Amino acid sequence: MNYKNISFDLYRYQLLPITQDIQPDMYRSILSIDELKKQKNILFSEVLSNFPKLVHNASTLHQKTVLNEGDWFAFKLGVQRSIERENVHFNKERMDNWPHVTVILNNASDCQFIAISKNTKAFASSRVIANMLEKTLKEYLKKMQLSMHINELFDEQEFWELVKLYRGKITTVKFELISPNMANISKCLKVDLKQINLDTNSHRTCLELNAADEAVLEIQNDNEIIDGIVEYAAEGGGDISIKVNGLKRSIHTQKTNKKIEIDEFTVENLNVESLETLLGFLKP
Repeated sequence: MNYKNISFDLYRYQLLPITQDIQPDMYRSILSIDELKKQKNILFSEVLSNFPKLVHNASTLHQKTVLNEGDWFAFKLGVQRSIERENVHFNKERMDNWPHVTVILNNASDCQFIAISKNTKAFASSRVIANMLEKTLKEYLKKMQLSMHINELFDEQEFWELVKLYRGKITTVKFELISPNMANISKCLKVDLKQINLDTNSHRTCLELNAADEAVLEIQNDNEIIDGIVEYAAEGGGDISIKVNGLKRSIHTQKTNKKIEIDEFTVENLNVESLETLLGFLKP
């Protein structure tokens, strides 16, 4: 039997304390911000083990957990659609159809990635699923005094190729960065976002570079500060947008997230061993 490949978009999520002033709750005694940061993945695992029903507008959804072992969690999410067919009496009739996507998470503190399969018959884009996860899990994580931020993974070289392509025309570069809680993806940063978060409780920090009127930016890849920010964003730490003379809309790096293809048989028979082999490279 021939199995087709299924394309997955890749994302990184970060779990941050909602506030720097942690209050013990009725379920557990978290006495400090440092303890909460240490336990964040254990707390998130509790949410995944009792995975809530996702909601998407007025659509009827059906979900099924297919893997929950160690740091790995996966589920299928289907949405009710209808298809038209001709029956034996040569009449047209409409039938329910449940196209679905597969979502795979790794909750290890040095991974925290999500792979979402693409199926436009079910959802317009994988970003729809990422937004759904953020929105649904928000209230559950809030009880644990945590927030969740999901960002696309992209190839940092893409940014430098855009800089090269539009050199002499770039007027603005905006970096929207999530405060880091993963040391292995933030080691490249020369801007201390972690300290900014501690001092101000900022979860999203924006750095915007703007050229003077009638002038353009001079962006070079040998600039350690810029290069570090780009590398961090590419690992799922944020979004970069570029404004170019002559283009009405800004160009976002998030529009072209990293992908991986997994054969249909593996997707339908998910196990830890196969996922470690296929997705182990996502550990920074």
